[in-house]
Amino acid sequence: MRSLPFAAHHTRSARGTLRAVSAPSPLDARRFFAGRWQGQGELAPHGPARLVLARQPVRLEGRGEWLTEHVWRVHERFALGSGFGFERRMWMEQVAPDRVHATADDIPLGAELELLPDGFRFHRFRSWLAYRGVRFRLGCTSETRLAADGVMHARIRLDCWRIPVATLRLEIRVERG
Repeated sequence: MRSLPFAAHHTRSARGTLRAVSAPSPLDARRFFAGRWQGQGELAPHGPARLVLARQPVRLEGRGEWLTEHVWRVHERFALGSGFGFERRMWMEQVAPDRVHATADDIPLGAELELLPDGFRFHRFRSWLAYRGVRFRLGCTSETRLAADGVMHARIRLDCWRIPVATLRLEIRVERG
């Protein structure tokens, strides 16, 4: 059986044989994850989390630094309107044309990113976050899409034991160096 390209997905024909269906090419990680970025948005808590967490504005600042052809470092800082903030340092490695593996100081088990034609998606991962002196293990999923005007629109969903905690929406502008 011959191998199929990474960017293809598969369907079964009426006779049950597997065939490849071409998919749009993923974005160019080296171009997309370069430079500095700034974003603004809002954190919207869900359910019981609303008792301890208010809806509030969020700011994001970040930068990417390429170290090799397939490895780069990311530094991000999130600041909430309440004054709470946290920083994340990530190591990213492109492991396939449409896949990136990430590790970070708050993501000890790592995370998988899927590169899309117009953005990227973090598959569910676990993150440790300290808030008001208590350390929480949160599940996170994220999807970021690039609009025609060059603005990235991100939606990050947070959960605790699969119970929704909050959704963070950001509009991000990138300064390409």
